[in-house]
Amino acid sequence: MKTHIHNAILLTPLQRIENSILTLSDGMIETLTPAAEFSFESGIIIDAKGGYVVPGLVDLHFHGAMGVDTMDAVSSAMEVMSAYCARHGVTTFYPTIWSASGEEISAVIDCVRTYTGLLPGARIGGVHLEGPYINPGHRGAQLSSFIRKPETHEYLPWLESGVVSIITCAPEVEGCVSLIRDAVRLGVRVAIGHSSASYEQVKAAADMGVTQATHLFNGMNGLHHRDPGTAGGILDVDRLLAQVICDGVHLHPAVVRLIFKTKTSSRVALITDSIRGAGLADGMYENRGQSILVKNGVARDTEGRLSGSTLTMDQALRNLITFTACSLEEALSMVTTVPVDEMGMGASKGRLAPGYDADLVFLDKELKVTATMVSGDFVYNRLF
Repeated sequence: MKTHIHNAILLTPLQRIENSILTLSDGMIETLTPAAEFSFESGIIIDAKGGYVVPGLVDLHFHGAMGVDTMDAVSSAMEVMSAYCARHGVTTFYPTIWSASGEEISAVIDCVRTYTGLLPGARIGGVHLEGPYINPGHRGAQLSSFIRKPETHEYLPWLESGVVSIITCAPEVEGCVSLIRDAVRLGVRVAIGHSSASYEQVKAAADMGVTQATHLFNGMNGLHHRDPGTAGGILDVDRLLAQVICDGVHLHPAVVRLIFKTKTSSRVALITDSIRGAGLADGMYENRGQSILVKNGVARDTEGRLSGSTLTMDQALRNLITFTACSLEEALSMVTTVPVDEMGMGASKGRLAPGYDADLVFLDKELKVTATMVSGDFVYNRLF
């Protein structure tokens, strides 16, 4: 049965379409028809109540929420995270692994690879390995005991699993050049992160096929006017996509504006870096023996280092508009088309157009999520 959505402002996301009907069929977008030319003869009719309908949001970097974490490596945790993401407009998320033992990492990969149920909300795009092949000097809140140099016999089974989609590494670490080449060969996206790579090393990594930077400015050498360093290289190399945590804590709003002006909306993807305390009250949360204190919504380890965030993707979208005064259309591209295109899904997701997956988010005029659809079915709904 077809579904017809009316009384909506459709954002494709870069084109604004009003007075049109969005028709869905078999989990796909079938047509966008001017209202004056449309006749409601059959099917389900949904009134968007004058709000926005936009493509589903994508989070490339998500550890957990609601008391669970990717590292739990159980299907029930994935289901909780899926439902939580949907409440905040995310239809595709990338469960992200901290630096851990080989056994723990393999357990997460196996959990995702063998999952046979239907997730209740957002779908998994793939696993993001944030480590363990990072620079211990820029480990952030990751445990130093698990950080190591890459060994082919360890990482190749992960990259060949068909589950790992992104790996964050420090290109200056011994063995990471071979890792990058293997990942690129196998179609796994590589991100520079937790790194002290020089400007020259960043450029060389991009030439080898690195395409992203993990939470730009956080967990890396900063920008100096005589030594551009890791952050400077990422800003200067246009083809590198910058993941940005837009919570006003990890980055000052002025730095967010700098990134936006330098990289433009075409090379920025907002992420949450959300941890298990997200969605819950302030307090102490345990993660594999590590204590993380959430106070006033900010997550830190016992030594005071930032340890992920409690940010949601819809809040990141609102923050970005506030910080940069960019248009809603530009902001939406950084949570839809940009990450989707980066991950090679641009032919089926991230746009409102015939033939695309019906992964949709309904937003009110304050940009609060009122409903989320995955493949044309509601997975979250307070619209009616």
